Amino acid sequence: MDLLLIAIFMVVLWLPLAKLMLASSSAGIAEGEKRKLTPLPPAPASWNSLWQYPDRFSAYYRDNFGFRSAFIRAHALVKHGLFHLSPSRCVLVGRQGWLYYADDYSLEDYRSLKPFTQPELARWKSVFEERQAWLAKRGIRFLIVLTCDKALIYPEFLPVGIKRRDGSFRIEELADYLTRNTNIPFVVLKSDLERTKRDGRIYHRTDSHWNDAGAYVGYREIISKLGQWFPQLRPRRLGDFTLREIESPGWDLAVMMGLEDIVHEQNCQLVPRVPQRFRVTEVDQPPRLDPKWNCGRIVTEVEDDRLPRAVILRDSFGSALVPFLAEHFRRCEFLWQYEFEAKHIRNPKPDVVILMMTSRRLQWYVPSNPELP
Repeated sequence: MDLLLIAIFMVVLWLPLAKLMLASSSAGIAEGEKRKLTPLPPAPASWNSLWQYPDRFSAYYRDNFGFRSAFIRAHALVKHGLFHLSPSRCVLVGRQGWLYYADDYSLEDYRSLKPFTQPELARWKSVFEERQAWLAKRGIRFLIVLTCDKALIYPEFLPVGIKRRDGSFRIEELADYLTRNTNIPFVVLKSDLERTKRDGRIYHRTDSHWNDAGAYVGYREIISKLGQWFPQLRPRRLGDFTLREIESPGWDLAVMMGLEDIVHEQNCQLVPRVPQRFRVTEVDQPPRLDPKWNCGRIVTEVEDDRLPRAVILRDSFGSALVPFLAEHFRRCEFLWQYEFEAKHIRNPKPDVVILMMTSRRLQWYVPSNPELP
């Protein structure tokens, strides 16, 4: 019996290495981890590389040992299924099936442990005023849109142990400062989203972003604000869309846990009742447009000379807005960036530049302006 146990132990110990030796040496992609696995290091060609080789091979082995995916999958199933915990440090398992993003300062954003200082607020004001003045000289409007990370709108489903200090969120501090000290036009979506969530779910349970119903709130407020400058712009009514709920594999947070086939999403879609007019004319990922609009650059056009042109600087929260906003611009260039670059303003010249930013980025992003001609 002892020999049998020893034999089983040795097989389990050496089987991952044996499988690795029989597999291809080229590095693959860890889909759930959203990164490329460490490739096999080349054979050492010098004394220096010889001393570095053990560490490099260890990194390769950690990423590529045999049955790695199966072990990770089993770990995820046990940790989530038995203990209701996340196997990924980037995801928090909340209550009633809600998942929350725990990276990129999302929890710091909710907990409000570090309020803005006056010099920080003054810097944001200065950068925005410089952009507004530069654009105004060229007859271009400037609009800032601030939206909210999921925890700010749905704190009630966070794990019990996640607490925050009393006081305002950074997004509220910045909005209050801009209101009191500048004439910069901006839209802050927090109160609108909080009101709308009473009528139905507006964020995905298994994703860090809003669903179509939440994106509609942002779209409605943006177009309503732009209508003060461009009277021909009016947001479509909610009744112009059909609400459709589709059960699908879990979205980005479930993918990070490796459990998208276990943790499903009830996806709320707003389908327009009339055909959309816009067409995509340029995209940075040919030949296929990402179905969730997660592309670095998208250009859309509508054949209507009465409509304005726009450049929209945005983050991932802007993805769901693309099909809503594109309907209202003769030409709209969506750029996944915050950086303000003159090359995007010159040809063709837009009528408005919109900067859209989600609340968690206010925790770490330091705004600046390039040398503008």
